[in-house]
Amino acid sequence: MRTARPLFEKTAALFSGFIFFCLCLFFCCALVAAFSPLKDGGGLYIDFSILRTALFTFKQAALSTFLAMILGIATAFFCARRNFPGKRFLLSLSSVPLCVPPLLLALGFVMFYGMRGTVNSFLMRVFSLDAPPVVFLYSFYGVVLAQGFYNFPIVMRTCTDAWCTLTTEQYDAAVMLGAGKIRVFRTITLVQLLPAIASSGIVVFIYCFFSFVIVLLFGGIGITVLEVEIFQSIRSSLDFSRAASFALVEILITMIVVACYAILEKKSASSRGIGFGNDVRPCKNISPAEMIPAFLFFGAVLLFLLGPMLCIFTNAFSESASGYLSHRIEGFPFSLKNFSSLFSRRSFWHSLVNTLFTAASSSFLSVTGAFFFASLTRSLDPRKKSVFIRTVPLLPMAVSSIVIGFGFIKLFPVANPLILVIAQSSLSWPFALKQISAGMDRIPLEVTDAASMLAPSRLIPVFNIYVPMTWRNIISAFGFCFAVSCGDTNLPLVFALPDFETLSLYTYKLAGSYHFREACACGVILALVTIPVFVLSAVSGQKSDGRNRILFPFRKEK
Repeated sequence: MRTARPLFEKTAALFSGFIFFCLCLFFCCALVAAFSPLKDGGGLYIDFSILRTALFTFKQAALSTFLAMILGIATAFFCARRNFPGKRFLLSLSSVPLCVPPLLLALGFVMFYGMRGTVNSFLMRVFSLDAPPVVFLYSFYGVVLAQGFYNFPIVMRTCTDAWCTLTTEQYDAAVMLGAGKIRVFRTITLVQLLPAIASSGIVVFIYCFFSFVIVLLFGGIGITVLEVEIFQSIRSSLDFSRAASFALVEILITMIVVACYAILEKKSASSRGIGFGNDVRPCKNISPAEMIPAFLFFGAVLLFLLGPMLCIFTNAFSESASGYLSHRIEGFPFSLKNFSSLFSRRSFWHSLVNTLFTAASSSFLSVTGAFFFASLTRSLDPRKKSVFIRTVPLLPMAVSSIVIGFGFIKLFPVANPLILVIAQSSLSWPFALKQISAGMDRIPLEVTDAASMLAPSRLIPVFNIYVPMTWRNIISAFGFCFAVSCGDTNLPLVFALPDFETLSLYTYKLAGSYHFREACACGVILALVTIPVFVLSAVSGQKSDGRNRILFPFRKEK
């Protein structure tokens, strides 16, 4: 037993290091391969269409982020400073952008606001209209609304956590000097929250900038973004040089944004909750004067976020009528016809098994590689002063899945499911790293320093301290990567593997063939697969407070 355990520790360390090395190697090779057509095609060429698409992509991402920030800051005020019924439910919406795939939101918007959706069917019947009155969906504003409401919970949660930690000293001093509420908010509260607002806004901007499925489904005529242009250049026109040019412009923009995110995240960690004491302003009950704006904000959330989500569920259990959106207003005809139609198809079961396989495999690789890098950085740079070590996990954030998929296609013209798993893992391991590193940061440096000095091997602190004290974070990271992989439509769509479909791709194809109700049923199953895993992992992450006991105290082996 004494010789078996060190052998196991060395084998596990080598295995995790090998996985991390492979993920970084494949990522770098795929990124280089994505730009290889520029050399083969005679170099980079930038024409008016590329610049116009880049400008439009930036515009829609900026407006979507602006809408998300307005909604997020407003709801964060009520969640951080006021008590009201449904507060916990509103805070729970912060998990929607993480565990609900964008495909389901896009499908919900089509079912709810489409030409034959619930809203138009209701208005046409009530007011005896001949044409649908709500036509914003297939336009630029439809894309902005969908992305803004889909991502605002990220801003809401980040700002709520920061707002709850603000102390009262500067606020009380400003009030005593005669400053009004608006001036106090503008000069003190907003300044204290600015790093958190900016960092969360940049994350939302990156998500919106890499938007693909939402624009692809209801972007409308003449509405396209860089991601869609790259995909169409790869799959439709087979113009790889043009795809590489689009990819280069996209990465240059996101590199600048990610650099700003790194700076603001560091500043946010140091300036969040500026004050000179520990007194935190208590929450008050919502006042009558605040009821109207609260009603407007929460009503908008119900209308543009929860409405489409609920519409997916109701249509999944509704009778199908030739695959069209004929909604019955008089009642809700409960039926399992859509599910029975899915269950009778062998292709559905194959897609379910493929989804579970790819999600579990990519999550395992992501968590293993992330844990190795977190342990390595904890040993080499415990105070996080190295710019290089901080930059490495940010690189995958600046590259979209479409670009990486394009690079893997250039490397492996005949792809297989293993390539899909590696591609997903090479992009998702930094998100697992963020959660695992959060658990390791709670471990006092004195504990790890003492273990390093007394332990006969460098691996003993890893397996006797890091693993026991961060296992909840590891589970949380696994669940997050699992949910992201299950909802990934981009990479399966780019690879187009023969006889290998995932649930998200299967749902997309059902919606594309106008079998909307069956697509809703498939979306419900996809949600039932991803949401429970994500919720369990989130609960595990919340219970991880850094006070876990060291289960296996290290000792010198004789």
